[in-house]
Parts: sequence; structure tokens; C-alpha cells
Amino acid sequence: MTDDATERTLILGGGLSGVAAAYWLSRGGRQVLLVDQEDEVGGLAKSRPYHSQHGEFTYDIGPHRFHSSDRRVHEVTMEVLGENKVRRERCSRILLYDKFFDYPLKLGKALRQLPKPVMARALMDYGIQSVKNLFVKGSDDNFESWVVRRFGRKLFEIFFGVYTEKTWGVPCDQISSDWASQRISQSSLWDTVKKSLFKPKNTVRSLVSEFHYPRTGGIGEISRSFAREAEKLGAVIHRGCTVKAVVHGDDGVNTVRVVHADGREEEIATHDVLSTIPVTTLVRLLDPAPPAEVMEHVRAMRHRSMVFVYLILDRPQLTHDHWIYVPEKTLTVHRLSEFKNFSEECAPPSKTLICAEITCDKGDEIWNKSDEELREIAVHDVQAMGLIRPEEVLETFTHREIFAYPLYTLGYREHLDSVLGHIDGIARLDTTGRQGLFKYNNMDHSIAMGLGAADTILGRTADHRKVATGDEYFG
Repeated sequence: MTDDATERTLILGGGLSGVAAAYWLSRGGRQVLLVDQEDEVGGLAKSRPYHSQHGEFTYDIGPHRFHSSDRRVHEVTMEVLGENKVRRERCSRILLYDKFFDYPLKLGKALRQLPKPVMARALMDYGIQSVKNLFVKGSDDNFESWVVRRFGRKLFEIFFGVYTEKTWGVPCDQISSDWASQRISQSSLWDTVKKSLFKPKNTVRSLVSEFHYPRTGGIGEISRSFAREAEKLGAVIHRGCTVKAVVHGDDGVNTVRVVHADGREEEIATHDVLSTIPVTTLVRLLDPAPPAEVMEHVRAMRHRSMVFVYLILDRPQLTHDHWIYVPEKTLTVHRLSEFKNFSEECAPPSKTLICAEITCDKGDEIWNKSDEELREIAVHDVQAMGLIRPEEVLETFTHREIFAYPLYTLGYREHLDSVLGHIDGIARLDTTGRQGLFKYNNMDHSIAMGLGAADTILGRTADHRKVATGDEYFG
């Protein structure tokens, strides 16, 4: 490849979409330069080693599992991982009424475990709602109404309402129904019953109950593998490189101003730019700046942040679960995960490492708490769940992410469409990925978005944004 800016694609951001696009473009003979502000690629799906007096650990930024019904995504990802992978049978649970339920729900067991009055009320509410739907045309104008119309009020309260409000930090009637339609795959209680009692014939077991995970290196090894293979094909990746401005004119994008890890500033000329950084950040980096009305839409778009508290425990294993959902109102933690259950290589034989997730907003009370205060919250909650004794906690550390979830409040679509419309008006500038399209999706969808965007740049397809998102509610 020649170093010719007229033939180069500059990728902003080294998350899954960014590195997948870099790999696919490089395979297609395109010259690629990728810049990422972190010292390691992976974005929200990165992993890091943790060196402790208690041993060597690998932790992810929250739990991740790879599975895909998209054959190309599956084959390409398996190809770059090579032999460094294991297959796992999914094991996750949800804490309700001080009891652990298998998730996805196993109907017979759930019926036996739930308090009888609660289940009776749930079935009665579902029946009443079903009859009501026959005579009254309801609306799906927010998350709460969407779920209640399909499940009834009690099941909404049990399974959806509390967890959703803990995750998003806003009332369910202020959340767009897009969140429900993307993340809840079973549209009615009867559908749930059928899928629990009669296994669908067209369900591929390996793509639903099984998943792949790297044997060593954590989930971040997927991104690192894409990056390594891209570099072998000639791609250049600058880590620790911060974007300062995306310069454009009447003829489209021209250059991108960056600051490298060593403080060196550079103007990078490029033929086109593919951005996978948060779309709100991208618009703020545009030079010249967008019109005032576009910036108003940007300011209206919000992200939910996350604090991750990691606990090293003096025991070989806490549970067999990959993760546990915690929708209980009295507990602050909303999900637990144990990395050793993904791969035994993530922790020493006699110790284990768990992650307690707490959603928040950047700058709020939780975000500003000290590491010691966060430790107290996490230890208290996990102990209250009946899983640990405080003296078993050997060490804790924390990690914070600003852009954890795109916040689907009412009206977000109008804001997003305006922002994407402005970007579309700039020639040779495109945006994709979870962050780039403000779309809460799974990791395989992010890879698909990167491959699809690369296809568009290579002239193989016209519209890469039509990628399905979400296959389960608590994913």
C-alpha cells in the first residue's frame, strides 16, 4: 500500500465497530488509519489485566458474551480469534422476592418459586389486559405502556419496571417504546408460555443458549484480534490519540486534527472518515461548527454512565452464573458477573473476581463517591443477596464509563435524526456502531455495523445502517 491520503480511510474510535471496519477495509485493499484515545482498543468491550498480591486476574468492562445469528459476523470473528476460544453454556439468573430465578425464565420453576398471590395477580392482570386490548386501542408511546399492553401491569412491575428504572434513572413512562421493541423478544405472556413449554423448531441452540469467549485475554481479545489482523494487512493504529477537530468544507471532510499520546499534534489528511465515537462527541468536534439548532438536538441527547466495582474474593468460585440481574429496589447494584465462569484463565484457581455494576449519571452522587464508599455499597449488596461474607473480600478496585448506555428518553429519535441528518450532509463522513449511531445493541451487532460500513466504503453496499439490534431484554 502507498501512503496516499486520497486513498485512505481514517477511522475514529477503536471499539468493536472500529476495529472490525479496519480489518474488513484492509482485507478489501483499502489503506486504513485508526485512532483511539485509549491505550488499548475495545471500547466498552475491552479487557484489562489486574496484578494483585493475590494473583493475576483479567477483567472485562462488565460481562460480555459473543454469539451471532449473522453467519458472516460469526465466521469472521471465529477466524480472527483462531484457537483462542472456548464455548460456554449460558447460565444467568435474576433475583426476585429474595429468590434466584433462572433467566431466561423456566416457566414451571418460576411458577413454583414466585409467591402464589403474586403469580395469581400476574395471570389475572394479563387476562384483563388481553380482553381490554380487544376493545380498546392502546398506545405504544412509551416503554411502560408498550410492556403493560403485552404483559399486564403486574408482570411489568415484577420483571421490567424496577430494573429499567434502575438502569436508566428515569421513570418508565419517560422512556421511548423503541427500547422495548428492540430489547424484549417475547411479545406476550402466551408467547413466553409457548417458548417455555414447547421448544421452537427453528431455534438454533448454539446461537441462543451457547456462546463463545476467548480462552485468554478476556472479551477484549476479540477487538485486539481484529486490530492485530488489520495491522498485518497494513492498517496503522494510533493508540492514546485524541481527536481535536474534524475539519470539513464544501467538498466534504478534509483533515482531522489529533494529539498523540506523546503530546505531538498532527493534521491528518484523508479521503474519508468513518467515526465510531459517540455521535454527540463527533458533532461537537466538527469544524466549522454545526448550526445552533443542531447543537440543541445534541445537548438533548443523553448517555447513562456506569460505575464498575470489582471484588477479589477468597474462594475459588462464587456461583456458576455468568451474570445475575438485580432488580430489587432496596439494592443499589443492578447486575453481578463472575469472569472465571467465562474462562478459568481469568482468575487463579483459589480466588475469583466478580464485578458489581451500578448505573448513574456522570457527576451525580454515585459517580462522585470514593472507591472506599463504592466498595461499601458493593459488599453490602452482595452480602444482602446472601452470596458472600465481608471477610471474604480481599481487595476491590473500580472503573467508570461515561458513555455506557444511550438514553432512550421520549423524543430522542427526533434529536438523533437531526444530528445524523447533519452528518449525512457532509461528504465522505459517516458514523456507525453503538456509539456512532446512538443505539443500544449487542457486541455482534457492533461488529456487523463495522463490517457493513466497510462494505459501503468499498462500494459493495449502499446502506450499512440497516442492522438489527437487540435479541433479549436483559442482554
